[in-house]
Amino acid sequence: MKAYAYWREGKRLASHGELWRYVDVLTEELGDWVHDSWMNATSMHVCFYEGWCTERSIYTALKQVERLVKEVASKVKSYRDSTTSLT
Repeated sequence: MKAYAYWREGKRLASHGELWRYVDVLTEELGDWVHDSWMNATSMHVCFYEGWCTERSIYTALKQVERLVKEVASKVKSYRDSTTSLT
């Protein structure tokens, strides 16, 4: 989220509140599934410290978070490809 915000807008997200607000920006851009992926990612953050999650929960969250990472990486790559083809 931080890297995308910086890449896209030159915006540095410095607090949890800014991260949560930026999720709304990305959700508007890519769809409601982004919010679900973010919620899974934050749940995994808590589980890392508390050890509450089951193996199934971890794999389910991993699939959703992986989709988010791949989608963001794809947007950055397609932008790079389009700007390099202009030169």
